[in-house]
Amino acid sequence: MKKAPILTFPLTREGIENRLNEMDRKLDRLRSLYESYFMGMERIPPDTLRREMNRMMLEMQQVPIGRASLRFRFQALSQRWVLHMTYWNRTMREIEAGTYRRDMARTQRHLAERGGMITEEEALALGIPKSRVKAFVARQHLKMSKRMSGENPAAAPASAPAASGPTRPSEPPRPGPPPIPGKAAPGRSAPPPLPGSTAGASLPGLSNKDFEGAYQQYMDAHKKLGIEPQAIEKDKLRARLGKQLPKILEEQRCERVRLEIAVEGGKVRLRAWAADR
Repeated sequence: MKKAPILTFPLTREGIENRLNEMDRKLDRLRSLYESYFMGMERIPPDTLRREMNRMMLEMQQVPIGRASLRFRFQALSQRWVLHMTYWNRTMREIEAGTYRRDMARTQRHLAERGGMITEEEALALGIPKSRVKAFVARQHLKMSKRMSGENPAAAPASAPAASGPTRPSEPPRPGPPPIPGKAAPGRSAPPPLPGSTAGASLPGLSNKDFEGAYQQYMDAHKKLGIEPQAIEKDKLRARLGKQLPKILEEQRCERVRLEIAVEGGKVRLRAWAADR
């Protein structure tokens, strides 16, 4: 005779509804903690809360839910749980292999300015958590060594033998391609920007490239949280930073800043830190 499963909540309509509400809150909390870990704000992944959530999901799968509305809620919650676990597992594998796209983008911007190979100290200074620094730096060094070993430029001959026979007159140079529209030709001034437009305007202590990368991460965080309509438009955010960055530079006594994205309470925050400390 099959024994009935031992449950930790009353098998009533109110008990099932309260358990579904609790699981919904825990899943939102777990998603927020994972995003904070992926952005480097948390040092370790929330494994304890994930095991607890997994136990509750297995327990609910053994419960016969009679009401259609509660059964539909549990099915929707199960689908969200599977999607989140797939995303978390894939991101954790990227972090362990040193191929996480956020760390890669942050490092590429740093190497574009400095050049050479990145060190563990520099990776920590860029905000990459200590728990994944070694794997990430090793991956970067392996990638750089493969790239350097694959480069084998053919050396041009030092001198060419003189051609025998009559020489041909040199051909006139062929005309080059037309200039790319939007770029000013040499000796000409670029067209003035439209009135009221802040696109392309430089920000104090922050390059346009760093701003574009931070804004892309800012939009990606909103998309993952499902609150994309709450994101600030690029021009408005640039204008707001243009007013706030001079105060931050003066308060922190620095010349350059770096932007970081954080998720707190289901909201995306943009923070500015001193980059030359």
